[in-house]
Amino acid sequence: MKPLVFASQSKYKLALFGNLGLPFTPAAPKFEETIDPALDPAALAQKLALGKACSLAADFPGSVIIGSDQILALDAKIFTKPGSVDKAVDQLRELTGKTHCLHTAFALFDAHSQASLTGVETSRITFHDNLAPEFLRRLVEEERSWDCVGGYKYESKGPLLMKAVETNDASAIIGLPLIAIAAALDRWGYLRGRFSTPE
Repeated sequence: MKPLVFASQSKYKLALFGNLGLPFTPAAPKFEETIDPALDPAALAQKLALGKACSLAADFPGSVIIGSDQILALDAKIFTKPGSVDKAVDQLRELTGKTHCLHTAFALFDAHSQASLTGVETSRITFHDNLAPEFLRRLVEEERSWDCVGGYKYESKGPLLMKAVETNDASAIIGLPLIAIAAALDRWGYLRGRFSTPE
């Protein structure tokens, strides 16, 4: 099988992908993200994921490269990583009492054949009403979650914010849709032996 390269430096995504038990090389994508307002958020997430994977083709010509991206959308508004405590709290306050969507996309790209495969998992998350600003600030400071879009971490204290979650894959909320990625890797010949063959 061709070597796998994961186009990310995110410790969260690298840890998630490592759970699949496949050897891979992490590498920072050479890709500048731009938001195309003509695309819906799910399509945008897939385009960005593929762009990240393709950006490393010249560096890893014999590999299959995996890219990923996550778009948080509240109605038509797209959120980006807040980058500070104050901005993270502002995002959480804006999400309070509302339902937002997390579109978590992946892309496989064969650098030799130029073949690609993309997918996206959309999760709907509803926050409680009347979350106290003091609680939100304390959560961000304790979680150090200003580097996470939306300002929260689902894998730790994020559920304290939430009234309801609709998703087919909880790992997608954290940052990588592992169920869909595993299915895609199966299609490309990885993860062999996972299923028994019919007699």
